[in-house]
Amino acid sequence: MPRTKNYIRSEALEKACNAFWKYGYDALGVRAIEEQTGLNRFAIQTDFGGKEGLFLEVLEKYADVSIDCFIDPIRQGDVSAIKQFFVDMTTPQENDPRLFGCLMVNTVVENAAPQRTELKRRTDAHYARMHGAFKSALLNTREKGQLTAGFDIDEAATFLLALAMGIQVYIRMNGSFSQARQQTNMALKIIDSWCLQTKQQ
Repeated sequence: MPRTKNYIRSEALEKACNAFWKYGYDALGVRAIEEQTGLNRFAIQTDFGGKEGLFLEVLEKYADVSIDCFIDPIRQGDVSAIKQFFVDMTTPQENDPRLFGCLMVNTVVENAAPQRTELKRRTDAHYARMHGAFKSALLNTREKGQLTAGFDIDEAATFLLALAMGIQVYIRMNGSFSQARQQTNMALKIIDSWCLQTKQQ
């Protein structure tokens, strides 16, 4: 006779996301996951495929939220959308888990010697989408005739991706958004320097 589930999957995933976000993958044991999520060992194994299966589902959910919240707005916008992304990154919200940095960045750092290929596949896909969004926004800006001549869009998109990841590491390192605002302010100045309209003001 099948067991009755005593949890709501979306709520369990949200709690698991916050736990992995705060503690990382390797440091979070199954017992700690049980305590943080309310899931029992049996549910973790049978419903999610174990700790790694749970984490992979968390990453998928995190990626989906990221697409809706900032990747799509950047992709559909121009440099103003890129600038807004960097401003939002260092603007705190109530009970903000982003004080722990970015779950994807944390996973990349923790999985630096990629021994878990499924984790790497998901983080690679996430950052390919981010790079593509930055590139699309810059192309939209070029179509408006607002970029400097000879501007390398692909190179700039790679720079923006690395910059965003670095700021998120800096936030986690300091446990503070305020100390990262200097990096955001510098990012805005750099982005402005790419635009003809800004130079003419």
